[in-house]
Amino acid sequence: MKNTFLGMVTLLFTIQLNAQQVTWQCSNVIVENPAAFVSVWNDFMESDLGKSMSANAIFQFDHSSSEFSSTHQVCWFSENAADLDANWTKFMTSQTMNTAGIYQTWNENVVQESSILGQSLIADPAGFDLRFAVVYYVNVEDPASYAAAFTKMKKAFDSSDRVGVLELHEILAGGESGVTHEVIVRAPSMAEWLAGRNEFVSTKAFQEFVSSTSPYSEVLHVITGSPVQFYNVD
Repeated sequence: MKNTFLGMVTLLFTIQLNAQQVTWQCSNVIVENPAAFVSVWNDFMESDLGKSMSANAIFQFDHSSSEFSSTHQVCWFSENAADLDANWTKFMTSQTMNTAGIYQTWNENVVQESSILGQSLIADPAGFDLRFAVVYYVNVEDPASYAAAFTKMKKAFDSSDRVGVLELHEILAGGESGVTHEVIVRAPSMAEWLAGRNEFVSTKAFQEFVSSTSPYSEVLHVITGSPVQFYNVD
């Protein structure tokens, strides 16, 4: 099955701008009963075991094509990749112990379609709580040139009065066939993103970015999503 929402987690979880790289690991899942799942997950993350794990979040998919079946994404993220290794052991322990009923709920309500590992490259925490995100799955053949062009475009975006943030992330393992990077745009709402998009795509900065990167990059998919709940995030 297809990976649908890797980028949402990266979008919402880059904690320090260009300072420390955030590593993230996400599972794209089909959730049969979202309310029941989130309720049990809340209890699990409030347990001593859950509180000992790294930052975690649940996202929902808002807009995607018929290629994608997942309804939600469960993500773990940290500036220390060793924390993600520890999370796996702790989660397996929680399933064995059925902490807060997580084992039964996961097996009855969740079908995991894929698992993705990635890292932030250019990330801005200023819009951490923004509620709407657009994720562009991109195939990039020249990562260094793409990052340089992206940085130049982002500088122009950040110097304007537009609402939202732009981010760039690298997929290390898993994900869609051919997708090497994700560009994420975050805004307070779909309406505000759309208004900002329609203005920015006509600017010189955006047109130069598209022109310079098109010879070695291609947008393969565009999806949107929004956060359901964050855990262990201060």
